[in-house]
Amino acid sequence: MNSGITLDSVNEKTNKLNLLTKREVERQLNLQKRKDNKDLLVAGNEKLEFFETIFTEKRSYIENMINISKSVPVNELPDHFNEILKEIVTLQKYVAASSIFIRNYDMQRCQNVLQELTVKTKQLEEEFLPKKKFSFKNKMKQKSKSTEIRNKSIDDVDFKLKIEPVKSNTGFLSRCNEKLTLNNSELFKKDVSLEKLESCTVFLKGSPSTLHLNHLKNCNIFSGPVSTSIFAENCENCTLVIACQQLRLHNSKNTDIYLYVTSRAIMEDCKEIRVAPYNWKYESISSDFENVGFDTAVNNWTCIDDFNWLNQKHSPNWKEIEDVERIQNWNHYL
Repeated sequence: MNSGITLDSVNEKTNKLNLLTKREVERQLNLQKRKDNKDLLVAGNEKLEFFETIFTEKRSYIENMINISKSVPVNELPDHFNEILKEIVTLQKYVAASSIFIRNYDMQRCQNVLQELTVKTKQLEEEFLPKKKFSFKNKMKQKSKSTEIRNKSIDDVDFKLKIEPVKSNTGFLSRCNEKLTLNNSELFKKDVSLEKLESCTVFLKGSPSTLHLNHLKNCNIFSGPVSTSIFAENCENCTLVIACQQLRLHNSKNTDIYLYVTSRAIMEDCKEIRVAPYNWKYESISSDFENVGFDTAVNNWTCIDDFNWLNQKHSPNWKEIEDVERIQNWNHYL
């Protein structure tokens, strides 16, 4: 007896059911995807709002510490300024860690704020804790005019005009084929100058306030963390292993720089510059980095602005040193 149900009709119903099931599964998946995207957007917004809150609070705290500097006893000022710089570095590290979800514009804005806070701190430190004068190690008598830099921010020196080196009485002048060393007791919070050196190797095992390098040829310079800026000009065929808050490089060529820097470096009128991350070690280097408030985990060694190259493409005047070419052990310079 024929029940009216054929194999073909059964298959047709099965196919329709499978099709409906497939469509429903796809619909549910699309709904879930839209929900996940919405949740992700909300989470991103919440992260950004949280970041802004934390950044604003920390910024206000640092600004308050800066503002009360005038009322801090003189004997407590060194620790006070060191604490401010440590807070700035901590905030800088937080900004760097948040770069995965904050916009480039916000990143640049935060970096500008951090730079302004650092410059203001250093200006007050120079005002309230003036540096003492010391003689050159080679005992040469120097006649120099005092240069007023106290009221200028670090970014005022942008190499649009030729640098006039700030004369310092700590450092070395007019040396050739020598190995020279200064320790932290001779360097701490001082302005250091290395000028007119040829075929010299210099070790600065400590944390100067600023470092000026001028007219160096075939030299190897090793420096501990410089708490503010390094100004380098007329360096040729040199190797610079340096750490600082800001680097300004001018009129130099064929020079390798193993760099630690907390902000963007600036170069002008330079060519054949190669860079790699800072990797020098000496006995007290960890404490020196800690004293100036630098976080070794945050190094902007590839963030370099070339004033002679405004194109969005990479400047042809500098490049990274290939891993296989980087010097890992400096013992043969000792």
